[in-house]
Amino acid sequence: MRRLLILLLAALTVCTACQKEEKKVVRDTADRFLVKFNGKYGYCDRGGTTVIPPQFDYASIFSEGLAPVRVNGKDGYIDAEGKMVIPASFDSASIFLNGRAPVRKGDKWGYIDQTGKQVIDADYLATFAFMDGLAAVVVSQGSTFKAGFIDNKGKFVIKPQFDDASQFSEGLAPVKIGTKFGYIDKSGKMVVPEQFFQAALFRDGLAMVKINGKFGMVGYIDKSGTMVVPAQYSEGTNFNDGVAAVRKKDTWQLIDRTGNPIINQEFGSPTIFTEGLAPIMVKGKVGYMDKQGNMVIKPQFDAGSIFVNGLAPVKVGEKCGLIDKTGKMVIEARFEWDQRSIDQYTHFNTHFVANKQ
Repeated sequence: MRRLLILLLAALTVCTACQKEEKKVVRDTADRFLVKFNGKYGYCDRGGTTVIPPQFDYASIFSEGLAPVRVNGKDGYIDAEGKMVIPASFDSASIFLNGRAPVRKGDKWGYIDQTGKQVIDADYLATFAFMDGLAAVVVSQGSTFKAGFIDNKGKFVIKPQFDDASQFSEGLAPVKIGTKFGYIDKSGKMVVPEQFFQAALFRDGLAMVKINGKFGMVGYIDKSGTMVVPAQYSEGTNFNDGVAAVRKKDTWQLIDRTGNPIINQEFGSPTIFTEGLAPIMVKGKVGYMDKQGNMVIKPQFDAGSIFVNGLAPVKVGEKCGLIDKTGKMVIEARFEWDQRSIDQYTHFNTHFVANKQ
């Protein structure tokens, strides 16, 4: 079953009161950057100092004080000092968000808390992100697969009935019935009837949808299902920081929430705005542009990602470093450029952090 916008099967849950309050890690790990050196993963701080030496065959970003890492073919979790606090006993593991992380043993997924305790049994073929206290999960029903929504105790709040689903975002979740997507609310009510070939998450009050099949056109709807930005583009991105990138013919434009271009300029590829800046490629080099079209950091890098907390990863040759908003290299480009890590960093910070309830 095809699934929408999964971040390494990351799950987000809202913890409710119980007889004994769960222990939660609150340490700030915003200064822990996932890096790769000589084929191994480790972590450095905002000054570029290696705080957890590269030693893991596989690792993910820190979230809520913990990071999943692979040791001898199994996944476990380390803290900000690199101590293995949840033993490496899982066949696969993802990041913590709101006190829960999805883990796999064999071919089924469940959830653990930050002590490593299994709090939701491994009953699911796939897991999605917890939002607004609910998460989409996939179960088998005879020879078919259906998606429904559970609460953070594993109870089905919306029974498995959909052919596809994704996490809630801004109160609505895209679901598939037959060959068409629509949107439900937390009660399971279909508030935007199934009518789209594709449907993305809501961002900045709008969601990208595609009509008229695989080769149809992309537009943006509001939460009532009204097409606010007409379906006239061959491709598009979600809104972020009030801007989306859309493609017409062979070029991309940057539009605001009304569908108007933010600047009179076309681009060869899409980009994402965060903290007022976006990476832009000019003649084979990447620089950073503001929303007025000013190139604030001149094109000089071989690749670049988004700004988060004032820093952005950039590629120099085959190496990765981090710059600040003046373009100063604050972490020397000495680590390997690892596209998987960059994609995870970008997706997490544009799909989960900004939508955190």
